[in-house]
Amino acid sequence: MNKLSWIAVVGALSGVLFTQGQMAQPDTDQFVVGPGEVLAPKGVFMLVRKGRVVGAVRFTTIEPGKEVGTGKASYESYFQADGSGSFRSANVRKQIGVIELKPLKGIGRASFQFGKDKVQVGKWAFRSGYPGRIDMWPYRGSEKDYGYEFAPTSARDVGEVDASDKRLRWFRFDKGSRVTIRVADLPK
Repeated sequence: MNKLSWIAVVGALSGVLFTQGQMAQPDTDQFVVGPGEVLAPKGVFMLVRKGRVVGAVRFTTIEPGKEVGTGKASYESYFQADGSGSFRSANVRKQIGVIELKPLKGIGRASFQFGKDKVQVGKWAFRSGYPGRIDMWPYRGSEKDYGYEFAPTSARDVGEVDASDKRLRWFRFDKGSRVTIRVADLPK
């Protein structure tokens, strides 16, 4: 059995099917959204909201490992809980973090990640199963819609982010959806 076939078997057993295109980080000029995750290019902000509360996160480095689902990424996030959607006010909470994904230990659904796989955005935490990727449900939750919405942007500086821009496309967890969007086609 070749390596790609073995990856597909292990992925199918764990409920996740990787295609060859999913193993590589996307071009630095596009987001891949869905069905239950967002794969983001380095340096560009993605918004996360639930109700009137909004956060912004971007990966500052992305280093895929030699095995599928391994590697490192650093990120910075901003959290605005007052409902204004502005990341310029003094009450914005900034965090920086690192994910370091190691090879899974175990078999199928009984596999565990012993590395750092948490992306923290204010009080919210999301799992990352691949450097540059964020799950669309809470950390250690199950695959379902918890009401979080995600909007890719073209902003590279948090001061450029406009969470109230009507041109933003907000996405929720949807098992039947997968969209690729070029950064050049996105508002800030």
